[in-house]
Amino acid sequence: MELPDIANIVGAVGTVGMGLMGLLFPHTAARIVGLRPVGGAGRSEFRATFGGLWIALGLVPLISGAPLAYLVLGLGWAFKAIGRVISIVLDRAGDRQNWRAVVLEAKFAALVLAGAPFALLVAGLG
Repeated sequence: MELPDIANIVGAVGTVGMGLMGLLFPHTAARIVGLRPVGGAGRSEFRATFGGLWIALGLVPLISGAPLAYLVLGLGWAFKAIGRVISIVLDRAGDRQNWRAVVLEAKFAALVLAGAPFALLVAGLG
């Protein structure tokens, strides 16, 4: 197994881990992102969005091994970071927590896009 493949797997497993935290510990996930899950609907939203969605996004590439699945996951992380930077600029939300999140999201994007997924992206642009 080559280094880019290991990076892809680490990024996908980390995504599943973060999803499990959102699913099983919605209050912890909420605290990390600076939100509060109010009532049952709030907890459900965290379990669904921060949990189930991220678990699925991480599991599909791990199960399929398909470079396209890793590409979708990596682009998800990349656009999450881009959206956060846009918010930092437009909302003047450049606090330490947001910048740390940008760095984390960019690292996950880089891990998941390494190797074959990046080659797919470049081939699609060419």
